[in-house]
Amino acid sequence: MEKLKCHVQTYAWGKKGMASEVARVYATGNPDAYVDENTCYAELWMGTHPDGPCYLQRSQKKLSQYIAESGTATRQKVPTERHLPFIMKLMSIQHSLSVQVHPTKEQAARLNDRDPVHYPDRNHKPELAYALTRFELLCGFRPANQICVNFEAFPELKRLMGEDTSEAFQILTRAGIDEECETLKSALAVCFRNFMKHAKDAVDEVKPLLKSVLAKLIRGVRGSLSEDTVAVIQKMSRDFPGDIGCFMPMLLNHIILSPGECCYYATQELHAYLSGECVECVSCSNNTIRAACTSKFIDIDTLCEVVNYRMTDPSYYIVTPTVLKNFPHIRVYDPDCEDFTLHEIKISFPSTSSQVLIIPSLDCGSIMLIVEGQGIIESYSVGQKKQNSISVKRGDAIYIESYTEMRIVRYTRDILAYRTFSCEEGPDHSLRSTSGIAPTAIPTKSHHTNSLIVEDDAKIFNIETEMDGIC
Repeated sequence: MEKLKCHVQTYAWGKKGMASEVARVYATGNPDAYVDENTCYAELWMGTHPDGPCYLQRSQKKLSQYIAESGTATRQKVPTERHLPFIMKLMSIQHSLSVQVHPTKEQAARLNDRDPVHYPDRNHKPELAYALTRFELLCGFRPANQICVNFEAFPELKRLMGEDTSEAFQILTRAGIDEECETLKSALAVCFRNFMKHAKDAVDEVKPLLKSVLAKLIRGVRGSLSEDTVAVIQKMSRDFPGDIGCFMPMLLNHIILSPGECCYYATQELHAYLSGECVECVSCSNNTIRAACTSKFIDIDTLCEVVNYRMTDPSYYIVTPTVLKNFPHIRVYDPDCEDFTLHEIKISFPSTSSQVLIIPSLDCGSIMLIVEGQGIIESYSVGQKKQNSISVKRGDAIYIESYTEMRIVRYTRDILAYRTFSCEEGPDHSLRSTSGIAPTAIPTKSHHTNSLIVEDDAKIFNIETEMDGIC
């Protein structure tokens, strides 16, 4: 087991200061850290990706280097770094992220060849979001009949998508064409391409149409929208006035997760996180194709090509957990993805079974984040040989090597932790160019109470700012 120094991303859509769970968790796990109440603390990254790598606390070595050195006994050619196939993140969201989609591996490779600046990774990026608080997102196109209802209630949407093409989509839907049929998907794709043209070529046309929609919402016009979705549109219009993305909740499923609920979506699914806090698992990639609600690079043609145009009920994206056999304190969130599985580890004090609770060994490396509680963890190798013992508390992130069993031997309060793992090989980032925004080293401040700071060595902790939304 190795305690990690993790990477905080200060994207502008994150919650500010101690209102952010990212800041609270990081500061609790790192007593030398301070929180700036004017800084947006958006994500805590736990992984090896070059845009936000972890380091070992005790040696200040990159986790990717440590993994490479640990595996050299069976390798003739020694790599300098080996990457995990996943990134685990803690996210705190104040404002909507950009409406976006992620490419498949094949698409990512082509995009990287064509435009390595905007698409630096050759890997795909499916995503899982586990809600820590009430968590809202847009994900996937609504069922066809709901889109048609919104066409009728809000002709402004129809105008943006093209009168003739919208009518063709409605005719196919009324005829009972299955939502999985390529004919109906193609009709939606034509509508959506027309819609997205307004993101660049007809911005002035969007503003009066959005104003008209907002007025109708105030008058009680709803179409297929819930009251919660109406509130989302109104908030997006305040945060991103005149942006085409404010119409997206009429087209996409609005999903609200309660704490402990989880959703997963693969590549090619149009989505946007809206608000709340979550644990997110993604493949080891930072490729994003953006559509709206951002000041960053928008690639409309690529986005329209990558989106799969699946129309479905929100339940399609929900991941139902199972209890790990022989370990009632562990719930498993295992989507149809080889790059990550998430374990929720919840231990009540005092334990109803035994004061010593086991977290099982895996045949791959993993990362565990302690979100609540404190205790002592002992690690045992194959053959039950004790390796080491560490004290853990809220905010601690731990790398656990393969075939390592952990035993929580002493704890004085409830423990809540999350563990992510995969038996897949991670991607090769050796040829990857660095992102366009260089991480900034933050100098140490010793006597102020409000700024997230570490020691001068920028390799330990980097702050990286990305404008994806507003602050």
